[in-house]
Amino acid sequence: MSLASFARLILLGMIWGASFLFQRITVPALGASFTAAGRLALAAALLLVMLRMLGRPLDLRRQWRGYLVLGTFSAALPFLFFALAARQLPAGYLAVVNATVPLFTVLLLWGWLRQRPSASKLAGVVVGLFGVAVLARYGSVQFGWTSLLAFALGLGASLMYAGSALYIRARYAQTDPLVLAGCSQLGAAVVLLPLGLAHFPTAPPALDAVVSLVVLGVVCTGLAYVLYFRLLHDIGTEKAVTNTFLVPIFAQIWGALFLGEHPTWASIGGCALVLVAVALVFELLPGRRSR
Repeated sequence: MSLASFARLILLGMIWGASFLFQRITVPALGASFTAAGRLALAAALLLVMLRMLGRPLDLRRQWRGYLVLGTFSAALPFLFFALAARQLPAGYLAVVNATVPLFTVLLLWGWLRQRPSASKLAGVVVGLFGVAVLARYGSVQFGWTSLLAFALGLGASLMYAGSALYIRARYAQTDPLVLAGCSQLGAAVVLLPLGLAHFPTAPPALDAVVSLVVLGVVCTGLAYVLYFRLLHDIGTEKAVTNTFLVPIFAQIWGALFLGEHPTWASIGGCALVLVAVALVFELLPGRRSR
């Protein structure tokens, strides 16, 4: 891996880790629905402008139904679920729950495509879910129905991310990834904008909330997609997915630095268990060959 690619990988981990920080700022001020819808609208606008400048054909007339469906389950509902969870969970917790996407991918491949997982992958699923349970029960968030609902929303979003990835692999394998990103974000924005506008803030929001929403949409979503696809092209999927380990770490750092969300030993242990689980799923531990 070149130094430039390594720097992009670190930068992407920092950006996606910061996305959970910005949600913790915007959701209390703007509401979960408006935050998710505004983030999607800004990201879609940026990506579509870039696609227009690059001269990439979008084929919206023929594909618009598929983009609406894909956008709903790959972005609209997951973004809304994580925004709702951000009312209760710290930024680091949100990122750790988001890191369970590979675990759900293993389960979906097993249940949907009958691809029996290896012992390492199964162990990763068990260890990862145990790590989330440790966070929920012994972390810094008071244990109760509201916190359990927040964890359930985050896990539901991760499940949809995993299912969407398999759906894309099956149906859109030949589609330009950047076109797919832009059009799916557009579809998601169309689906979620009515809900977001219905919950439009009644009072003028603070400047920091507005700036956070713009950064969340433009940088943490739109530009992050471009950066991620550049990494996929330059270093391949196997190395690019190591970003999964970086996001929770940076989210913990940003939350501690800017929101005073200092981790407890229990939250550190839960995060470590989830990261070990991801390593088991990807078969990246010493003595194992990743497949």
